[in-house]
Amino acid sequence: MTNYREILRLSSLGLNKTQIAQSIGCSRTTVIQVLNIAEEKRISYPLPSDVSDRKISELLFPSTKAKPK
Repeated sequence: MTNYREILRLSSLGLNKTQIAQSIGCSRTTVIQVLNIAEEKRISYPLPSDVSDRKISELLFPSTKAKPK
């Protein structure tokens, strides 16, 4: 699973997208996509300590599955 928290953290430190991708072992395209969505949704680092990695994932990429009624 992509470490979205680390992408946001490294971006806040001023690393460029290529450096972030190399650091966490994902594609530059993934880094760009995550940072664009985070900006749109106003998600930035530092995140509250009670926000789990799973919650960050759900905030950035909400499930498209319909929830049972």
